Amino acid sequence: MERRTLLKLVTAGVLPATNGLVQLACTQGGYEPEFFSRGELEALDSLTEAILPSDEHSAGARAARVARYIDVMVADAAEPVRESFRAGLLAVAELAKECYDRDFAACDATQQDAIMARMASNEEHPASETERFFAVLKRATIEGYYTSQVGIHDDLGYTGNTAIDEFPGCTHGSHSQGAAG
Repeated sequence: MERRTLLKLVTAGVLPATNGLVQLACTQGGYEPEFFSRGELEALDSLTEAILPSDEHSAGARAARVARYIDVMVADAAEPVRESFRAGLLAVAELAKECYDRDFAACDATQQDAIMARMASNEEHPASETERFFAVLKRATIEGYYTSQVGIHDDLGYTGNTAIDEFPGCTHGSHSQGAAG
């Protein structure tokens, strides 16, 4: 979303006038975290990129600024949500220290993948803090990515709502006009 569009939406009362939303719309300059510390935001950025990495098809979560999106959403969330994100980031930091004696963001891609695999290993029935956090983080990453310019327009190719001159209906063989039925 362009800065000008965001400001129009805030002025119209469609969006709340939080500093974080304005910062999200600005592509230039530094970002000041709304909720997380800079270190937590860096870890969050690495975690979201590990979930949705850049590849030959599309840019990843980092390019879509998903960590910033999560920061703004968590800043405005209820206290239990805020606490769960902090606890989850702490649990990931402890796991990275235990496995590789470094922060998650300082781990190489192979090490990050191994940590993510452990976090996702019990996705259907999470039992540990990192497993529970993975489910929440994955959902937030996908939401942030596919509501960004990178996700919705560049990756999915959405061009916006367009007027349709006619509505021909279903043309599938068994559903088309004149089919027995």
